[in-house]
Amino acid sequence: MFKSEKQTNARRRQVIQLLNSTDQYWMDALGDKLFHDLNYYDLFTQMWLRLDDTFHKSELYQLMPNVSQRTAIKYVQIAIDHGLLIEHINPDDLRSRRITMSVDLVQKIELFLDYSISVFETFPAPTSQQGDT
Repeated sequence: MFKSEKQTNARRRQVIQLLNSTDQYWMDALGDKLFHDLNYYDLFTQMWLRLDDTFHKSELYQLMPNVSQRTAIKYVQIAIDHGLLIEHINPDDLRSRRITMSVDLVQKIELFLDYSISVFETFPAPTSQQGDT
């Protein structure tokens, strides 16, 4: 048995509301509309996945695949200028810098992730009816 179009659309609206809620929380958590950009989302969440790593700047540009390297360079510098990313002297090469996430950014990303988990856990799983495939 198939769900009615009305049920399907209600679920679709619910997904949009959940996505909008998490999107708003991203802005609230980061505290600056400047970082309300999917490229920052890509950068920060990919860095969080490798939290114990330090990065060369050039590695960070690869974490933003939807912008040019030139734009990625600007994004990374803005995050550094706002204290979200921290530059460290590279002990292996004093001419280069290593980049890490600030403690504050790590906390903000983790708050966002925890919030997102709670939001999507409240989304009811689809009901399985006999005959569904």
